[in-house]
Amino acid sequence: MRREKIMTRFDKEKFSWDGMYLMYQGEFEGSRTMEQVSPNCHPSWHGMPERTFIARFKYGSKPWKSWVNFLCKKVSVEDYIEMSQETSPMQAMEYFGFKPRKKRAA
Repeated sequence: MRREKIMTRFDKEKFSWDGMYLMYQGEFEGSRTMEQVSPNCHPSWHGMPERTFIARFKYGSKPWKSWVNFLCKKVSVEDYIEMSQETSPMQAMEYFGFKPRKKRAA
C-alpha cells in the first residue's frame, strides 16, 4: 500500500527574519512541537511548532522577502525541507525555479 505524499503550503505569516536567518514556524508533515524538541521549554510554548531553518543571508543583498513570496506561491514545505537538506538553500531554490535578481550596474 502506497502512502500519498502530503503537500503543505507555506504560510507567509509564519516566517520570521532576524536580519540574517529566515525561519519558518508552521506545521507540516514531520514537524515537531517545541516540547518534543526541548522538554523543559516554557509552558506557553507547548503545542507550538518548532522553528525550521529556511536560509541564511550573510553578505550583500538580503532578498528574504522574494524568497518568502516564491516559497508561498510555488513550493510545498515538505519539498523545500527535503531538497534543502540534500543541497544548499540557494541550490534548492534554483531547483524549484527561483531566479535571483541581478544587481543593477551603478
